Amino acid sequence: MIHASPLHLRRALGQFATGIAVVAARHDGRTIGMTISSFTSLSMEPPLVLWSLRDNARSRPVFEAAEGFAISVLSERQSHVAAHFARGQADPFATVKTIEAASGLPLIEGALAHFDCVTDRIYDGGDHRILIGRVMALRVEEGRPLVFFASRISHGVVPMEASSHA
Repeated sequence: MIHASPLHLRRALGQFATGIAVVAARHDGRTIGMTISSFTSLSMEPPLVLWSLRDNARSRPVFEAAEGFAISVLSERQSHVAAHFARGQADPFATVKTIEAASGLPLIEGALAHFDCVTDRIYDGGDHRILIGRVMALRVEEGRPLVFFASRISHGVVPMEASSHA
C-alpha cells in the first residue's frame, strides 16, 4: 500500500467505472449545466440521489441557491454532450436538444434516465460539496450508458446474462 496522495487517489479511483450525467439547475433566471460522474443513489425510501461539486466550481453559487436540480444519465451515443457540458459555457443548453422536466428544468433528449429533484440537503465534503436531492419525478429509457473509466470516456458496456454469473 502507498500513501493516499491526490495523484495516487485519483489514479486508484479511476479504476472504478462510473456513469456520466449532466446536471442542470436554475436560479435568478440563469440556467446552468455541467458534466458529472459523481452521481449515485442514496436511498430508495425516501427516493434520494446525490452528486458532488468542487468547492471552487464557478457554478457552485447557482447550484447551492437553486431549489432543485435535474440529472440526465447519458447514453453511449452522447459523448459529444458530455464534452459540450464539460467546457463550462455561458449558455450550455442553447445548442443541445432538451425536453422540459416537471420543474421546468432542461433534461437532455435521448438520455437513458432523467431525475427531477428538489434539493434536500447540501453538505461539506472535503474539497467538494455534496448535494442530495429528493427525486420528484423520473423517466427511464433502454440503451447502454456512457462510462468514465481510467480518466477516459468509454463506450460499449454490455450487461452480463444472468446465467453467466458465478
